[in-house]
Amino acid sequence: MELSHADRDAAIAMLQTRLTPAGLRVVLRDQHGAGSRRRKGVEWIIAEAESQDRRLRSRLPNEELAPFLVDLMGSDLLSSRELRRQLAEAADPLQLQDLHGYGSTLVGRRGRTSMVRAVAERNWHPGKGWAKHFARTLGLPMALAGIEGLKAEPTSLEAEPFRPLPALEDFQQELRGAVREVLEGGGGANRGILTLPTGAGKTRTATEALTEWIPNNNGRTVLWIAQSEELCEQAVQAFREVWVDRGARANGPREPLSIARLWGGGRGIRSDATVTVASIQKLHAIFRQDDDDVRREELEELRDRLGVVVVDEAHRALAATYGEVLGFLGIEFGGSRRSATPLLGLTATPYRAVDDETRRLAGRFHGRLLTSSILGADPVGELRRRRVLSNPIHSVIEHGGQAISISDDPHYSDYFDRFSDFHPDLLRRLGEDATRNQRLLRVLLELPADWPTLFFGCSVEQATAVAVLLHRAGRPAAVVTSTTRAAIRRHRVEQFRAGELSVLSNYGVLTTGFDAPVVRAVVVARPTASPVLYEQMIGRGMRGSRFGGTDECHVFDVEDNIHFEGQMAYARYASYWSRSEPNRVP
Repeated sequence: MELSHADRDAAIAMLQTRLTPAGLRVVLRDQHGAGSRRRKGVEWIIAEAESQDRRLRSRLPNEELAPFLVDLMGSDLLSSRELRRQLAEAADPLQLQDLHGYGSTLVGRRGRTSMVRAVAERNWHPGKGWAKHFARTLGLPMALAGIEGLKAEPTSLEAEPFRPLPALEDFQQELRGAVREVLEGGGGANRGILTLPTGAGKTRTATEALTEWIPNNNGRTVLWIAQSEELCEQAVQAFREVWVDRGARANGPREPLSIARLWGGGRGIRSDATVTVASIQKLHAIFRQDDDDVRREELEELRDRLGVVVVDEAHRALAATYGEVLGFLGIEFGGSRRSATPLLGLTATPYRAVDDETRRLAGRFHGRLLTSSILGADPVGELRRRRVLSNPIHSVIEHGGQAISISDDPHYSDYFDRFSDFHPDLLRRLGEDATRNQRLLRVLLELPADWPTLFFGCSVEQATAVAVLLHRAGRPAAVVTSTTRAAIRRHRVEQFRAGELSVLSNYGVLTTGFDAPVVRAVVVARPTASPVLYEQMIGRGMRGSRFGGTDECHVFDVEDNIHFEGQMAYARYASYWSRSEPNRVP
């Protein structure tokens, strides 16, 4: 989906000329699997959604296979080994010899079949030399060589002061002071959770307090822990920007701030870093001695230098991984819960779905919730009045559909009892419903094309199918999921931020650590009973115009026929919406 119109047309023509429909289906089956009686694949969902009569199709016509495959895979088209094999098989002798002769230890023994196999089996690294040679030799658009994986960021960076940021709002200044009290408090008074709605600037507020505290912390380290790479990088950039801003002020710091990145592979712990931003996955792997790059002893040395620990998305701190890592770092939760190292949490959703979990979470932070008195009893309303947050216009897409009772299926009911939400198989069933998908597609296409829109799907298959359906209908769209290559995911997010995509569809990856201020609509196709998850989804569009967002954001939910003990999360937000009654979309 990163292809220009010309490159897309050329890729389609290439597939239609060089591969048979049967060959295209082999590529599709090899790369993305096929539907079954129990589970529908992406092609099946698209075919049904595009059906014009009551007879639903499960497959696309042969003449539509090439466009579908190109729209499905975009610039990663040639990452399919089976496709490369078929293209090598269709190559003329000189082309095959040129491909086979390209430097590699993997060569055929003799004969055309052996040469084709050797060419297809070579490791594919998008955007690198072999990928470019393959595309160039066969006369394919160079965009099909793929997007090269972004080079790993350096393990540290030096932030030199030179450019100021806008001043903090009064409520942020108040909360900055509250954070400083936590940082400077003794045992029993050195923990707290900073909470502000998504889009109201809690990361900026926290980093302001931390960068004020750093010059007087006797060289001790700030450890910032986050759940995802996106959140980690967001924190790194926040520290850099705030340090730059402080340097522009009178009496501001003139020395660089060393900020270390500690996530993914190939990174070690920097002993000279003032700030270390780490993923919980990396820290837990080091703790369990499962990391090939970092010895556990290095984590012990980091522990000895700790000045403060920050947990971003602090509502996740109840997970066992956090408990083990924080305990190893000297942050105790049992007994007196008094630790010398301050612990600061950040979250927009401090309240859990289960009251016992809320009590446990509060207990880990001494029951101290840092809120702003300036914002009063209705902080969301006040932030909207100030245009810090946008006004959400709520609409409900009427669907109904076949009734689903949670209590009728023990798998559904057991899952709901454990997690207070719907089983992934139930969500998958909803994501495969043709009538439901047709209504969602109509709503998405009726939104103005210049409205940046986020779509939250029920499954990887549905999220992918919706992006392809929109693309086939002429609406620029792309999908990101947990299986999307990191370079592609970053590229598509940047395209969305730049206004090159109308819709960014996703399944399970844009609820946190995603920052695209100008979001005009959020379509929540994934039903949930979890108010925490729901607030994270709609929170992507709640940044107001004062903070670079919009004055209004349209939120669409689907009214599904699910019977369970409780309420849909969106129904709990009756007092949250700008209007008392939602718009109803038939």
